Amino acid sequence: MEDKSFVDWVLDPVSTANADFWTLLASDKVKGPVLNQARLIIEELHAPGEDWEEQEELKVLTKIHKHIQINGQPNLSTQLERGYWKVAQKVFFVFFVSLVVGLALDVVRENRTGAPEPVENNLYWISKVNPKGQKSEIHLPDGSSVIINAESEVRYRSDFGVTSREIHLVGESFFEVAPDSLLPFRVFSGNITTTALGTSFNINSYNPDKITVQLATGAVEVVNESQVNQSVSLLPGEEVTSVGTERIVKGRFDPKTAFLWKYGILLFDNTPPEEFSRTLERWYGVEIEFENTPQPGLEISGEFHDTYLSNVLESIGYAYGFDYIIDQKKVKLVFKP
Repeated sequence: MEDKSFVDWVLDPVSTANADFWTLLASDKVKGPVLNQARLIIEELHAPGEDWEEQEELKVLTKIHKHIQINGQPNLSTQLERGYWKVAQKVFFVFFVSLVVGLALDVVRENRTGAPEPVENNLYWISKVNPKGQKSEIHLPDGSSVIINAESEVRYRSDFGVTSREIHLVGESFFEVAPDSLLPFRVFSGNITTTALGTSFNINSYNPDKITVQLATGAVEVVNESQVNQSVSLLPGEEVTSVGTERIVKGRFDPKTAFLWKYGILLFDNTPPEEFSRTLERWYGVEIEFENTPQPGLEISGEFHDTYLSNVLESIGYAYGFDYIIDQKKVKLVFKP
């Protein structure tokens, strides 16, 4: 470990190729394991983000030397191997614990219900963020619940249910609102504000220029903040769609199919290829690219219940004329010319 040529070889085995070290590692049953342990220790000591102070390195080396001296010279190779292995175990243990803690913190940050930023009077924002490929349900302090779709976020203040019931939404969520005649339940999504007292409804705001509010039960009022005095009341089975800053358009939808995503059912109904791929990206947490251009006017339909991505692509690809390649999180759809 104090041999500069050995250290240089460990840190850069290509530029400082040394056949002797490779030969010892591969064929020498006595020195090979010792060299391998020393190699592992050096790699950990010089790992990115693991900068050791010189005194710490000297302490480790001193312990190794003392261990060798205490146990004598007759079985030097064996003692070296044991000493290096004990030190390596400690290094690996610290490294492993750091790695696990780091991964755990990443998961907590990604799925947290926390306080990202303070607001006035000791209040703070609570947020729930879902990455691609993940759905979840949260229960609010007032008794309401929210089913949050993949690649979506809901945010509300820590005094929710006390002085107000206001939620900010990015993406898509289904809301089951607990009745409260004194505190209206409001959801802000882009330029659309949806107000309810006790009801259930779905909001899709993945595209901020095209936001859809669909009412399942009860009654809601939808206000387009980009238009003066534009307010629309909905009854069950009715929806409104906002396109950019234009006036919102009222229509009807099929409640039997509109909320199937909550139950793990993937539904495509005359869906353009671009929207089809975006939905799969959110649903399965992948990235999709096209090879060749889909036929003009192509629309995709199909229904799938909690199935693998490969099953979806196999079925749709056979029906609509494309092959697919899955490479972990990368997916390519190869449309036939």
